Amino acid sequence: MVVCQQCSNEYKSISSHWSKNSSCSHPSLTQEQYEIVVGLLMGDGTLHRSNKNAKIQAQMTTKEYLKYIDKKFGKFGNGVTLAHTASEKATLNKKSGFQQDAKEENYSNIYRWRSCGHPELNQFRSWYETGNKIWPDDIDLTPTVLKHWFCGDGCWSNTNGNNHIQISMANEIKNREKVDKLFNSSNLPEPSSYAIGKRKDGSKTCTAQFTVSDSEILWDYMGKPVFGFEYKWPQEYQE
Repeated sequence: MVVCQQCSNEYKSISSHWSKNSSCSHPSLTQEQYEIVVGLLMGDGTLHRSNKNAKIQAQMTTKEYLKYIDKKFGKFGNGVTLAHTASEKATLNKKSGFQQDAKEENYSNIYRWRSCGHPELNQFRSWYETGNKIWPDDIDLTPTVLKHWFCGDGCWSNTNGNNHIQISMANEIKNREKVDKLFNSSNLPEPSSYAIGKRKDGSKTCTAQFTVSDSEILWDYMGKPVFGFEYKWPQEYQE
């Protein structure tokens, strides 16, 4: 049960109360919550648009991170649940033909976090107007936005002792100039190159790659890592 601060009553579904009660309304998202949403949607986050008010969802193996997100969203969070067991995921991949020899021991449990419906999330419906998720041209890559995008789709490679960042962005494979501008407009170094690859299903991948010195700038800009994704930050940036 959650207490509505406007009417002081308790509700099992506070979002439904705000949506249906004309005298009480959804409190605004904080700036941090808004920026987390942007970062999540730039990565693997999805927007559920079937109801009056959209919901943001993230699904992954890193349960600690999803719990951290749920805590950040407070009354706007719907908790973390088990979406698929490792066994179920292996079976699904076998049936789909994605991996005929899929074995349970090679998979992990998949967890899901979803927010409550919120009218301020409806503005992100425009990202899907083409039928695919396409970022707008005016995203402000704040430290929080970049950090959560990096958590979802980024990694770092150590080549001969040199660490450099890579971030996947397959949905923007045709819009690399736009991605360059997003970094430039936030006074950040743009990707030094883009690596194009192909998945097993034939779809293409696109990875933005950064130089060692530019990666150091980005890690410093993002600040400390969040729970569950500490391994994506070299040790010197975890302090």
